[in-house]
Amino acid sequence: MLYNNITRYFLLLIYSFELTTGGLHQRRLLKYLLEEQQYDPLERPVLNDSDTLLVSMSLALQQIIDFDEKNEILAISGWLVLEWFDYNLQWKPEDYGGIQSIRLPSTRVWTPDVVLYNSASENFEGTMKTNLVVQYNGTILSVPPVLINKLFHIVSFILFIFFIKFFLDIQNCTLKFGSWSFDESGVNLTTNSGTGQLDAYVKNAEWDLEAFVATRKAFVYECCPTVYPFVLFTIQIRRRTLYYVVNVVVPCVLISFMTVLGFLLPPDSGEKLTLQITILLSIVMFSLLISGIIPASSTALPTIVMYFATVMCLCTMSVIATVLVLVLHHRNAKSHTMPMWVKVYVNQYLAWLLCMGRPEHDLSWKAIRLQHRRTIERQNSITSNQKCVPTPLLANSSKSLLANVTSSDDQPYIYSSNTLPTNIMNHIVPRQQPKCKNPHHQHDPNEILLPRDMRVFRSEMRTIISELRILTDHVKKEEDEDDISQDWKFSAMVLDRLCLIVFTTLTTLLSYATLFSAKNFFKLR
Repeated sequence: MLYNNITRYFLLLIYSFELTTGGLHQRRLLKYLLEEQQYDPLERPVLNDSDTLLVSMSLALQQIIDFDEKNEILAISGWLVLEWFDYNLQWKPEDYGGIQSIRLPSTRVWTPDVVLYNSASENFEGTMKTNLVVQYNGTILSVPPVLINKLFHIVSFILFIFFIKFFLDIQNCTLKFGSWSFDESGVNLTTNSGTGQLDAYVKNAEWDLEAFVATRKAFVYECCPTVYPFVLFTIQIRRRTLYYVVNVVVPCVLISFMTVLGFLLPPDSGEKLTLQITILLSIVMFSLLISGIIPASSTALPTIVMYFATVMCLCTMSVIATVLVLVLHHRNAKSHTMPMWVKVYVNQYLAWLLCMGRPEHDLSWKAIRLQHRRTIERQNSITSNQKCVPTPLLANSSKSLLANVTSSDDQPYIYSSNTLPTNIMNHIVPRQQPKCKNPHHQHDPNEILLPRDMRVFRSEMRTIISELRILTDHVKKEEDEDDISQDWKFSAMVLDRLCLIVFTTLTTLLSYATLFSAKNFFKLR
């Protein structure tokens, strides 16, 4: 028992002595580096002033926080890795208890003034002040965490090419790091590898990381003849399209295809124009929704904006076409005269091309050509003061009623008893036998001589014939007007069918060219 306690106290004493010794060595080392050598954090750590300080740079990407297309800003988080050599901060580990590295605050050691040139931060500083890891051989490692709000300029040509594919876009965002005050002769920035570090990367719900490339370039400004190096970190991200496909694209495509349904409604339904205007307002609403997401730039329009603009134009044209169809449908013979070219080229040729038929109308190609020739011949035969209107019913009625009436009022009207009905003959004159015995004065038994008072009968017959003529003219006129109205309605149907085919084709081609042209349309996740 006593032996165990002594052993425990002895080990505790040895451990405490080692800790005290380690603290003393580090204190001596800090005193040696910062006081005895008179280290100045403002002095560039090179042996000769003409020497170039080499600074190796890398960026470890942790997460894409946000990509604001409206304000053209990309927000990311990660670590900025800087490594350089300071010849003033060297020691021998065996002289200081085997200490090979120490941590020093960044305010006590010279650090390169590396900044992000295209930063969107208000204070232009996105790094946190952290301690530096100083190795015994003079190598200094700085790994500060960074929160970068990078300004994303759409006006750049490379970025513009990808931005016009919104929402099927692949964005190339470039981070430009460089020394703010030193040129290449003072601080030379380099990169160890051609890619950034992705060991701690966390996936984003909206964007997929496609590539992370690091390149070193140099630039000569017009004001200064010296070369200024900088390191470019290009982040290529692809938008996940599932959200926009479900919430924007699918409703818009369905609404745009509903435009063609308006041409299937009959004009008498009363909802034909209402449906087209409702569809147009829906497209305008979706367009306003998209305009609140994309940047307000006039340099170029994204494809999705052009798609909505084209769909709105198609909807507007469909409204105009619907109005024209309704106007044609409600025309009649009392208000408009159908031009011959409408009757020939619309009701015949165009209807034949669209495979449309009419009851009791032959719309075959042979019948159309024959009808066209007859129409031309009839038009040529029409004079300025005469209009050819066939009246078969009128001619037949007049002929049947006046076949046995002579045109002379001085001579007695003689009717054949074989042509008049028996009841009429009995009503006019009773049948009686002739009393004349002279064979030279006998009349034909089939003939009846009407008296002079039968002129009243003739007048009544003429009145009846005149009334019949008026009735037949009225019936014929109604038939002609009904035929013309039916021709106008058929013209409206032909135009409706033509608009249905044209708008269906345009909407299909437009949707296919816009949505399926992007390679990543089917990469929904």
